[in-house]
Amino acid sequence: MSVRPFAPGGGGKGRLRSVVWRCAPLVIGLQAALITGVGGGAAASTLISSPPGVSAATLSREVEFSLVDTTTFAEPAGTQILGTGIIVSATGLVLTAYHVVRDAVFVGVTVGGQGGVYPASVVVTNPDDDLALLRIEADPPLTPARLGGSASAQVGDPVVAMGNARGLGLAPTAATGRLVALDRSIRYGVGSNVVSLADVMEATAPIFAGDSGGPLVDAAGRVIGVIAAGSGDSPCPPRQDCPLHVTFAIPIDQALSEVGYTVGS
Repeated sequence: MSVRPFAPGGGGKGRLRSVVWRCAPLVIGLQAALITGVGGGAAASTLISSPPGVSAATLSREVEFSLVDTTTFAEPAGTQILGTGIIVSATGLVLTAYHVVRDAVFVGVTVGGQGGVYPASVVVTNPDDDLALLRIEADPPLTPARLGGSASAQVGDPVVAMGNARGLGLAPTAATGRLVALDRSIRYGVGSNVVSLADVMEATAPIFAGDSGGPLVDAAGRVIGVIAAGSGDSPCPPRQDCPLHVTFAIPIDQALSEVGYTVGS
C-alpha cells in the first residue's frame, strides 16, 4: 500500500477549455466507472427493481444525505471528472475513489439533499488501492453514512449500488442486485498506473459512469463497500452511455484502513 498526502500539481491557472473526454478501460476487459464529461440525453432512471425484501426507494432515501456528488477539474486543463463520495464523519471527511480526483486542480462537492457546491480538500490519496479521502466544510451538520462490517457479508446477500450515475447530479440512483463473490482480484488502469485489487466484492448490480466512489449498501442500509469499477457485456463506444452490468466494490473496512481512517476519529 502507498498512502500519500495530496499535493496538487502545477499549472491550472488558465481558463478551463472544453471538456476532455477519456475512456479508462480496465486491464481485464472491465471499464472503470468514471466519467470525464457529461453528454446529453434523458435523465437517469433512479431505481431498478429490487430483490424480494429490499426496497431500493427506502434505502435510497436513507442513504442519500450521506452521499456527495464530486466534480473534479483536473490536469490537463479542461478535464472534468464526475463521481460520488461517502461521508464517513460529521467533521466532513468523505471517502471516494482516487480516480475521480486524480490530477485534481479543484474538487467541488454537492452534499445530498442540501444543494450548493462546497470546495473539498484532498487529504489522502492512495493510488495503489484507488482510494482517496476528502474534507469539506459544509454549513449544516453532516450526516455520516452507517457503516457495516464487510466481514459479515455473504454470497447471495441482496445489495444496492448507489451513486451519481451519468453525472446528472440528481437524487442518487439505486441499482439492486446480489453479492456473487467476496474475494475477486481485479486489475485496471488509472492513467499510467495499473491498480491491482484483491478481496474485492462482486455484485450483480448495474452501474454507470459517475458511480465510482459510491457505496455498495446492504439490505439494512449500511455501507459495506466502495464502488471501484464495473464490467459490461460488451465494450462501450466513446461518448456512449452504457451500463456496466457487474459492480466491483472494495470492502468498507479495507477501504478505510487503506486511507488510514479509524471509525470515530
